[in-house]
Amino acid sequence: MELSSPHRPRVSRETRLLLSTALLAILALWILARVRFPDQPAPTTPVQPLLTQLGAGASFDDLASELAEIRPRLEALLAGPALRVRADAALQWLDGAPGSTDAAHGTVIGLDPATRLAVVRVPLLPVPPPVPWRPGDLQQPRYLLAADPSAGAVAPRPVPVGPLVPTATPLWREPIWMLPAGTDLAAGTFVFTTDALLAGLVVDLAGRRAIVPGTLLLQEAERLLGSGVSVPGDFGIEVQALTPPVARATGAADGVVVTWVDPNGPSADTLAAGDVLETADGRPLATPLHWTARAARAPAGSMVTIRVRRGDDVRDLALIAAPGRPAPQSTGLGLTLRSVPGTGSAIVDVQAGSAADGAGLRAGDVITRAGDASAPSPAAVRRAFDRAPAGAAVLVAYTRNRAHAVTALDKR
Repeated sequence: MELSSPHRPRVSRETRLLLSTALLAILALWILARVRFPDQPAPTTPVQPLLTQLGAGASFDDLASELAEIRPRLEALLAGPALRVRADAALQWLDGAPGSTDAAHGTVIGLDPATRLAVVRVPLLPVPPPVPWRPGDLQQPRYLLAADPSAGAVAPRPVPVGPLVPTATPLWREPIWMLPAGTDLAAGTFVFTTDALLAGLVVDLAGRRAIVPGTLLLQEAERLLGSGVSVPGDFGIEVQALTPPVARATGAADGVVVTWVDPNGPSADTLAAGDVLETADGRPLATPLHWTARAARAPAGSMVTIRVRRGDDVRDLALIAAPGRPAPQSTGLGLTLRSVPGTGSAIVDVQAGSAADGAGLRAGDVITRAGDASAPSPAAVRRAFDRAPAGAAVLVAYTRNRAHAVTALDKR
């Protein structure tokens, strides 16, 4: 009797195990790539893009080539420090006091005094509008391109940016993205992704840097194009946060406290220092920034209804905004100082457009050195500035919130 030979499968067991392992490895790598690169669209054939993503990074030559390729696209979108949002109009952040209508490029045709965002008239150039970036994961570190205008040309500069933190603020209608401390981006800079999508505009928010998202910027540009420029109003008051001791003294649970009332202003007969403003037009005033945003957007002649607490007396009052006076510009030092014995001089006020304003000094900073003078008195700070020749810069060391820094006062 003839024995039949045992059946042998076409593919050996070892080969099948090897193929299964390879398929599982590709699937695992694909999943890792989706986690590592969530902003990238999923490819239809993942093997080649997957190996490209997980392979060696781009060289400096590759980066330079990409920047050279993207530069003409950014040059078409930018008109100096402004971003074209229409063939004849561009968006710009005004680097000055709120309410300023001085634009570095073009005539202002729309302005939000609270955010300093303006639409300016620019020479006609039909170009496609910017396309906003819609990130998938704000926590992912990435590179953004800073469009720093230099000598009339656009020089896109790659800047590493860490996690972005969405933050609500009364100045903007939607959350903006707070930047990590130390990020090398100046206020007023437009930033883009590496494929030329508009990431947003870098602005200053209480001494920190933040990005106003591109989607929000374009919405604001559309609104400003139809709003025009009105005469800014002024209520003639200053406010500060309601601290626990002041809250106990005034009997108020929330709001902002009036610190000064212009004796010749529209609120002189209505408000007094120590009054607590609880609401404006029915909206709570949680911080001084809430009042600043509301007051800055009030044109001359407009009215705001405020709820005022004075001791046990709470009433609703109407304030009428008077025509605002233009912010004083100064080429001098521009500092109001008080002495801090043994330490230096604390800044009480900074005049808009002054040397101190240009150096980035703010109320609350303490100057610990001015020129050659350590722990300088207010007189010593002024003397160091006055003795410097025109065109020179005076080195100043200062502290801000326990942090130490150095700046320079330009004497023009």
